[in-house]
Amino acid sequence: MGVIDGFLTFLERLGGKTAEVAEKPVRRLPQGKTVQERLRALKALQREVTEEEEAPSREEEIEEFLEWRKEEMGKPFSERLGDAMLHYFRGPVEALTNSLKGLDEDLFRANIKTPKDRYVAMMLGVSLFAGLFSVFIAYLFYLPVTTSLLIGFLGFVGVFFYLREYPKMVWRRRVADVERAMPYALRHMASLLSAGVGISEALLSVAKADYGAISEEFDLVIRDMRTGSSFEDALTKFDEKMASDSISRVIKQILRAVKFGGNLADILYKLAEDFSFEYRMKLMEYVQRVNGVAFVYMFMTIVMPTMFVVGILAGSMMAHSLIMPPETLAVVLLLVFPMISLIIVNMIKKGEPR
Repeated sequence: MGVIDGFLTFLERLGGKTAEVAEKPVRRLPQGKTVQERLRALKALQREVTEEEEAPSREEEIEEFLEWRKEEMGKPFSERLGDAMLHYFRGPVEALTNSLKGLDEDLFRANIKTPKDRYVAMMLGVSLFAGLFSVFIAYLFYLPVTTSLLIGFLGFVGVFFYLREYPKMVWRRRVADVERAMPYALRHMASLLSAGVGISEALLSVAKADYGAISEEFDLVIRDMRTGSSFEDALTKFDEKMASDSISRVIKQILRAVKFGGNLADILYKLAEDFSFEYRMKLMEYVQRVNGVAFVYMFMTIVMPTMFVVGILAGSMMAHSLIMPPETLAVVLLLVFPMISLIIVNMIKKGEPR
């Protein structure tokens, strides 16, 4: 019996060592001399079990936080700044949002899906940042405090009004892109209609093609039709969104042909030719206008600076001293004349037919 007891003791010790090095050790019931000691040991054991159960949930929270942080850092700085402004200054932002009339319509026409209050918060945040940055730049040039504050205020106001007009600029650019691609889309639809395809399928084909903004707009028309809008309502909504006479003429012709009957393919071919003819006429007018502006551009960028420098040198020689400080001369030559050139180039660019 002594040999058996010794063997059992060895196995018990071996099992204890195995349990100690196991990945999840087996907890034994606490043993103590008194009932209070056993209760305290049980409470400590319960706390250990609870902490181990909460550890996975904490890891999940950390992973969710890191994922949220990564998503936030992926957003543009302007959006994050707008979210902060909306969070801390919701009252002033909402008051300003209610005072800006027509902003929601401009955002809709520009296809900007940002909510109105969030866009206003972004406007305030970016404008405030621009104002502070302008004050900092003015301070670096050792300008007086009042001048620096004035420059900062002008920077704030200028950026704010620019962001207010930005949706309108995007909308005008988008309308120009749609009008430029309209002849190609109309010919695409006309060829499909001649082959016996329905008007809805023709719109879907243009939406899936690579015609730029007009493909995106036709895709929105198809989505409206799938969500319950009629064909007429979807096209009317597209017409109101674009607010263009040329696009409105196309939409009215399509709706009239669908409602009263007619060869829609021939009508679309004719409209495409009209668009092409109008573009050619605008291009000819643009070329004639550029020929006149080109002379002014060459005079302002080449002849005028040369005459200005010659005049300054001649006057200085006659007066036996510089009639203009070198700093002022450098500002005129390096800033004023290049600025005039940029204005002329911008005017030529804006006059380009779309």
